[in-house]
Amino acid sequence: MKKTLVLATGIFIFAVEAFCADSVLFKFKQKTGDSVSHISTVEEEAYINGYLNNRTQFINRTSTTITEVDENGNAKLHTKYMTTQNNLMERSGKNLNWGEEAEVTIQRDSNGQLHDSDNSFLPTVQSIPSFPEKAVKIGESWTASGKEVHDCRTLFNMYAPIEAPFNATYTYLGNEEIDGKKLQLIDVQYRFEEAGKIDDMYQGSTFYGMQGYAHQKIYWDNQKGDIDHYTEEFEIVLQDIPGNYYTYKGISHGEVTGYKSLNDDSNVKKFEKSVKRYRLDNISVKKGEKGLTISLDNIQFEPDSDKLLPSEKQKLQKISNLLKEYSNDLLITGHTAARGSVNARQTLSEQRAESVASYLKMLGVRDEYHIFTQGKGSTEPVAENDTEEGRSKNRRVEIILMD
Repeated sequence: MKKTLVLATGIFIFAVEAFCADSVLFKFKQKTGDSVSHISTVEEEAYINGYLNNRTQFINRTSTTITEVDENGNAKLHTKYMTTQNNLMERSGKNLNWGEEAEVTIQRDSNGQLHDSDNSFLPTVQSIPSFPEKAVKIGESWTASGKEVHDCRTLFNMYAPIEAPFNATYTYLGNEEIDGKKLQLIDVQYRFEEAGKIDDMYQGSTFYGMQGYAHQKIYWDNQKGDIDHYTEEFEIVLQDIPGNYYTYKGISHGEVTGYKSLNDDSNVKKFEKSVKRYRLDNISVKKGEKGLTISLDNIQFEPDSDKLLPSEKQKLQKISNLLKEYSNDLLITGHTAARGSVNARQTLSEQRAESVASYLKMLGVRDEYHIFTQGKGSTEPVAENDTEEGRSKNRRVEIILMD
């Protein structure tokens, strides 16, 4: 009898060890000062009353820095958002233009729940993923609350966002090894529905109701304590008071990568030394609003065009060696002198930024989802425009290593 008890105890211990080996305690590992960049690509079809209106690709970029963490591992996050879009019915083959910007400060508990946002329109999807307090074994499911927040100020004449709460169902499907990383695969599904409230925030609008669903596959990196990447399919149907239906459906995928801000004096000096080592002329380095900025002053193109001269390509080849040492997203900004019409300056600045970005992409510096362009025309001069020396300084392209 005693022997049987010992054997049973041994089996029990083995079973516990096996259970623990297949179980994961999911938590966000949050540390003050940590920063991550998130790029998501959304390909969406929009229908009005069942008829296709447009196909659009949205690129959403966020950069998040953890500014505080309390004793329980709960964090305050500061996130900068940028959204740009391309009409998929009119693909141009251009690089991604820098789009609309916004930012938010929000609390995130270590289990993933978000609260206390200082921007009522952000984030669009909140508290995905969220985790239970206990370890989860493969095949096990749990539920957690969240909400979607939609900005329909233009569509429905609203002054507040539509908030649609939901309960998501999660299932831990198992582990996959991708690029040498052991990732945990989590299935997430939820549905939501929200009706207009004529007596409060929706008063005066034409909004009647909304419903939708989302299905995600999240690849979680438990060693890092954050999402590695994910895929999603979704559908949202909005209805206005006259009875029109607006349907948005599509697929998306996203990735999260760590980055380190380079926007400080030590990195300015480091890049300046590299510029001297490579004997590069007319290049300056400075701290900028969006990140460390390498300015190609008096950059040379063929007259009134966006075609780079061979000398400038040689400069970019050397600069590319510096840029490849870092993973930060790049923003390429074109500037012109105050000559010609306003529209012509704006167009030329966009074209020249595009030209530099395309060449850097060809050199393998970044892929198409991590390099953005914008043109500023002559709106941000760094010198007077009444002398040739001043105009040459204003004709520049800036390469920004993004925060």
